[in-house]
Parts: sequence; structure tokens; C-alpha cells
Amino acid sequence: MAKLMLINTIDEEESRMAIVENGQLTEFHIKMAIREPITGNIYKGVVRSIQKGLQAAFVDYGAQKNGFLPLRDVSTEYLDNGKTLQQGRELFVQVVREESGSKGAMLTTYISLPGRYTVLMPNRDSRGVSRRIESDADRKKLKQLMDEISEKEGMGFIVRTAGINRTKQELLRDFQMMTRLWKGIQKKAEGMAAPVLVYKESEFAIRVLRDYFTSDIDEILVDDVETLKVMKNYCRAVSPRSVKSVKPYKGETPIFDKYNIEEQINAIYRERVELKSGGSLIIEPTEAVITIDVNSGRSHKRDVEETSFRTNLEAAEEIAKQLRLRDLGGLIVIDFIDMMDRKHISEVERTFKEALKNDRSRIQLARISKFGILELSRQKKQSNIQEISYTTCNQCKGSGWIPSIEYLALNTFRKVKTEAVRRDASEIEITLPADVASYLLNNKRSEINKLEQTYDVSVYIRGSTDMIWTEAEFNIVRKAPPVPQEQAGETGTVPVEETAGEGTSAGPEKSGKQGEERLVRRRRPRRRRPKAISPAAEGTTESPDGGTGNEIPVIPEENLVPDAVVEDREDDRKEGIVRRFYNLLKT
Repeated sequence: MAKLMLINTIDEEESRMAIVENGQLTEFHIKMAIREPITGNIYKGVVRSIQKGLQAAFVDYGAQKNGFLPLRDVSTEYLDNGKTLQQGRELFVQVVREESGSKGAMLTTYISLPGRYTVLMPNRDSRGVSRRIESDADRKKLKQLMDEISEKEGMGFIVRTAGINRTKQELLRDFQMMTRLWKGIQKKAEGMAAPVLVYKESEFAIRVLRDYFTSDIDEILVDDVETLKVMKNYCRAVSPRSVKSVKPYKGETPIFDKYNIEEQINAIYRERVELKSGGSLIIEPTEAVITIDVNSGRSHKRDVEETSFRTNLEAAEEIAKQLRLRDLGGLIVIDFIDMMDRKHISEVERTFKEALKNDRSRIQLARISKFGILELSRQKKQSNIQEISYTTCNQCKGSGWIPSIEYLALNTFRKVKTEAVRRDASEIEITLPADVASYLLNNKRSEINKLEQTYDVSVYIRGSTDMIWTEAEFNIVRKAPPVPQEQAGETGTVPVEETAGEGTSAGPEKSGKQGEERLVRRRRPRRRRPKAISPAAEGTTESPDGGTGNEIPVIPEENLVPDAVVEDREDDRKEGIVRRFYNLLKT
């Protein structure tokens, strides 16, 4: 069966490309209109800060977050005296990796402009050939041709895999196109103030034709007329012999359904991948690492070692395929089924390494450890297909887990109880997801009633079908603060109106900012000892209310029983009063 490239761009919201070989999906690429990729874009940026501890600079290139620029990726042309990068320096930067979570984009000053057959590196002098071209004769021939072509320009280059078996004229045409593009970018940026975008990566149709089209693809079928024109024009400019391969798709059935690959595309979004042997792969991307677990499933064979070996061989080939289809990048950890035979381990490693040769991304591969773990790092050029097509779940926030109904209900009940025991709430109103509210009303009704009776509070629970599962809204009505009553002979706080006539206004005083009632502390009157009356004034005494009379006999001070030491507490004060009256009666 022919090898086909299918281009689905008939819907403006989504653009997709698939390569199908013998009815099987081998490559897949997608772009959503609402999430335009920025990898490969070139900006004129400004260095905002330099962190020597991180050996990096943070560059403002026009995005919300400053980009991360490792100092090792700073070209010498931007360094003062070839050594130091200064804050405020303007420079060209290219996005190597897009923003991810709280991390800003990864940037570099070493610009790369990919063409159909070559990659131009204008501020490097290095020259090379794609690692996927393994023949020494082919590599030597291509390098000689490119040395002749690039000698006048003095720019670096890399010959891409598509450049094999191409004539000097084809390579020259592609190289000159990239050179003109770079000079146009420089000229455009001269009159622009940083930070600003100066070059946007090619549109979807050109990008997939440039990066995915190979000589063994028989046909390119396109379901959109405008996209077809763009692809034909690009082929005429860089590869005239490929123009006849680009054809329109004229069927009424959607192009991906016509070739039965929609279900295969849906499968690469799933966590579980089934193997023909009955085993499976569990692929779980996280922010730090991507884990792949190989499960053996059921087997009727008695030889456990042989079963593990056969399952791992199949898994190795499928994992290499899934890495390409899902475009998984970063650190990847694979947990193979344990094998005891060292020959089996080596064979699995060899099979996996061979399967990775078809991958366009740069890969660093380790060996299988004694725990059955294999680690590799795969170049991450852009967001994976899940990040492009999916959004974070508003219920689980991307974790894949949500609390159980019992957990949420009990957590809410504890909060209600905490508010109730404070005894300062008259009403507690809670709005919860409908299922959680129903659980509380049905399973915790008696406990809620007991709280209401014990703490004199009313609890109202409402359910809402529009709320997020973990959300809860509390509306608490507080009781009015109690007004302390003045007790005779006691020291305390009394309302202002109760102390009117003692030098304060009769009405309650309001605070200028809070508008609350202010209470005035009443001062305790000072106790005075009765004064001894001189003989000249004998027969008249001064009454406690300021008058004179003979109601209370005058007692010499030396005849009084000394008062006990009285502390400034209510009980001691009352005891002192009783003792004084007792002394008076004794005389």
C-alpha cells in the first residue's frame, strides 16, 4: 500500500497532518488556532536581569513572562569585550521551547532558519550533516558541496536528511532562500523598538511539508483549496520535482475517516496503549518527567522469563512510535518488565535503539538498570498533542483526582462546627455542589440539629449544580455584641449613655472609621480615711454627702482597729467594708 501524507485544514479552528503507511498512522501533527505555537519565532528582546547563580539572563521579548536565556547560548557578538553580557542590551533571540506552567520560554541567540534541505545558522561558523545520514560517502559529498555554496556568505549550516541525493543546484537554491530571509529579518528589525516580534515561523502547510515530507511518500492529499495552493507554490520554489505529488482530495467523506485513522488518532490521547501480546503501556506525562510502565497482562506460557522478554520487545517498538505520535519531550523513564537473562536485556535495548532511528528529535539514551528502568531524554520542540488540544480540568486542576463526596462533606461539617462553637454566629449559610449538600442533609442531619440547639445557631445548606466539585461558599451572620451591665461597686465597662453626667456625653460615641459604639471605662472612686476632728470643732462632723451633723460619733484615730491589707479585688474590698462597720459598732 502507498505511503500517504494527509493534510486536513478545511476547518479554520484546527489543522492536522497525518502520515499513513500500510493503513497505520506513523506520524501526526496538530495545530489549534486558539494556541498559536511560538517555537522558532525570532524576537528583538532586551536583557532585564542577569542571574549569575543560575548562569542565565532573563529577556523581555514581549510575552507576559520573561524568557530564560542560558549564558552559554549567548553569542559573543552580544558580549562586551567578548566576556560580559550587560543588562539593557538589545539582542535577537529565538524561542527553543515554549512556556510551560510557571516556567517562561527557553531562548537562544544562536539563530536557526530551517529550509527544505538545509538549516542556516547565521551567527555560527559550524557546518555539519544530519546524523540520520549514516553513509560516510554521502556525508563527505554533501559537506563538500555546501562548503562551495556557503564560502562567500561565511555562515554556518546543517544539511538535513531530505538533502541526500540532491543536486548542487537544489541545495544552492534552498541555501540562498534562507540567506535572503535572514538579511530581510535584520533589515526589518533596524527600525523596530524592542521588545518586538521580527520573524514568525512558517504557516502550518509549509512547516509540515518542510519537516515531514520525504522522498518515499507517494502522494500528498489536501482537503482545502487555499492550503493546496500554498503547498504547490512552496514546492515550485524549493523542490520542483515534488509539485506533482501534491494533489487535492475530492471525496465527500472527511479525509481522515476515508483512510480509517480517526480512531488511531483518538487512541494516542489515551493513557493506556494495548499491545498485541495482551500487555499494555501506561503513559503518564507530568511536569518533571514522563513515566511509561510496561505491563505483561495475561499469559498462558509457563516460562515467565520468555513472556517478559517478548512483551518488552513489543513494548520497545510501540514506545518509540508513541513518542513520535504524541511528541513527548523532556526526561522519560520507562519501567520494563524485569528480566534475568542479560542477553534478553541487551536485545531489548538494541530493538529500542533501532526503533528510535525514525525519530526526527535529538535523543540521549541510557541502558536498562538492574531495576528494569531505562532513562532517555528527547528534545522538546513544542507542546505535546495533549497540551495543544486539551485544557486543564477545572474540577481536578490537572491532577486526575478529586476528593470523595464523604471527604468533602465531613470537611464542610467540621468548618460549620468550628464556627458554631465560637458562639458568635446567629446564622451559617453554606452553598455546596448538589451531591455534597444532599449527603450532609441526609447523613448528618441529626448532628447539624444538635449543633443548632446547643449553640443557638441556624444552619442553612443549599446545593448548586453549577459549582465546581471542590468549591464551597460560606455566608455567616454574626450576633450583635452583648452590652455589659453595670454592677454596684464593680469595675467594668459600661455604655456611654449609662455614664452620662460624669463628664461624658449622653449619646453613644461613634468611631470615625469603624462606626462602632465606643464604651467608656468608669474610674473607681478613691477611698478616703475619716479625718480626726479637732476639740474645737467637737460636736460637728462632716457627713459623707458634704453636710454637717452629729449622726456619726467622732472616734479618735488611735482607738480604731487597723484595717487589714486589702488588695484591689472585689472580695477583699467587700471584706474591708464589713470590718469597718464592725469597728464602728464596737465603740
